[in-house]
Amino acid sequence: MQTHLEVIICYDVSVTRRRTKLFKRLKAFGLTDIQKSIFWGRLLPAEILAVRRVFDELLDKETDKAFILNTHLAEQIKDRSFGMNPQFFEEKEYDVI
Repeated sequence: MQTHLEVIICYDVSVTRRRTKLFKRLKAFGLTDIQKSIFWGRLLPAEILAVRRVFDELLDKETDKAFILNTHLAEQIKDRSFGMNPQFFEEKEYDVI
């Protein structure tokens, strides 16, 4: 069984249409937008590769920027944040139907 990795994804996309498409695609991965261009969540390694393919598909290499950062934000949020609810970052259990 593969384990999920906690990630932060940040981007700066110049064209509104591409930015909107990227936003919707990241939401489809189950990621949560914590600011306009910053997403947080847990992904499988294969899903991280899929996000990279989305970057290749949607982003302009000359004008747009994006990165995926492995993180342990859920562990650090209580001591290193302001205005963020730590419960937001807790891992949730789901039943598979």
